Amino acid sequence: MALISEDELDEIRARNPIFDIASGYTKLRRSGGKLLGPCPMCGGKVSSGRFEVFEKDNSWACYAYCNTGGDVISLVQQVEGCDFRAAIEKLGGRTAIDAARAKELFEERERKRLAREKTSADYREAERKRLFRTWRSALPIHATTASFYLEARGLALPDHCPGLRYLPSMAYWHGEQLDEHGRKSPRQIHKGPAMCGAFIRPDGKFGGLHLTWLATHESNELHPLLTFSKAEILDPDSGEVLNSKKMRGSKTGAYIAIVMHDAPRRLVIGEGIETVLSVWTAMHQAGRPLDDMAFWAAGDLGNLAGRANKTINHPTLKRPNGQPQKVPDRFPDLDDPGLSIPESVDELILLGDGDSEPVLTEYAMERAARRYAREGRVIRIAFAPAGLDFNDLLRAA
Repeated sequence: MALISEDELDEIRARNPIFDIASGYTKLRRSGGKLLGPCPMCGGKVSSGRFEVFEKDNSWACYAYCNTGGDVISLVQQVEGCDFRAAIEKLGGRTAIDAARAKELFEERERKRLAREKTSADYREAERKRLFRTWRSALPIHATTASFYLEARGLALPDHCPGLRYLPSMAYWHGEQLDEHGRKSPRQIHKGPAMCGAFIRPDGKFGGLHLTWLATHESNELHPLLTFSKAEILDPDSGEVLNSKKMRGSKTGAYIAIVMHDAPRRLVIGEGIETVLSVWTAMHQAGRPLDDMAFWAAGDLGNLAGRANKTINHPTLKRPNGQPQKVPDRFPDLDDPGLSIPESVDELILLGDGDSEPVLTEYAMERAARRYAREGRVIRIAFAPAGLDFNDLLRAA
């Protein structure tokens, strides 16, 4: 096949709307200006929002384990595990474009690109500023419902924990609602206390929030004793239990500082806040030296490990159509920098929970180790036993 021009690619994209192709791979539901669902590559629950489809831009993204996205052609490549030319053929192949049509497509492409870049940048910055105002309004985490919740999980807090705070009341938005004029707006279905973590970007600026909604319970009417847990939030339409955690803003390449250090010699990075706090608590209680250490939470495996160079077939898991489920490979795409590890770090410890999908987790840990390798730097991967996470280990000790 001869080289394909941008005009021909635009024509292929135009006759293959992203919704039509994506909905053939996974079940999507509409939410705001996008469609959400489980990722056709790395999976997820039916209620998952990890896979997003943007009809206006004719694009898609997976913000969880795949940590990638693109156009309809790249979607076919990722899901089908085929190369670029094979994806073109699966989408109907190329068609001849005359000069007038080529000029029209080029001008339309440039107009959309400029508008998309401006809209996206404006939205991201407005969202970042709004979330930063929320962060600044939050309280120190110590002696709050958030710290009591962590204590109930067997977790201690460092005296100085710059990346975690507490919000006495935070709205939980899910789905849409219509007003009397038929106009759509986000729907608030819950409001309550929340633990919040600040994502710090590679440039040192605030990037977004990790939110965990919490609940308190009286365990005995005669002798009230408060207990603390994650909030149970139900979808008012389906009754489905929704995830009590959300990440807002931009987390790519960013981290939550559980323990900050200007120039750490040792750095511990895990997926979740409680995973990292479990390891810090265990080391603190054992009297281990921690003065030269920093502890970061990445939010999810995709952010911890960064983008893979490709997706490959899962050795055992299948999609509903019987084809192998795709997972990000163990080799990194080095054009994607991932987390910005301080040059002072000569020992990096990566935490892998044993209650996550094992192949996905193993590949992510190996990908992270390859990505962050430097001469003279020791990289250790610590896995919790199968079926357990690090908090399970701490509480069982």
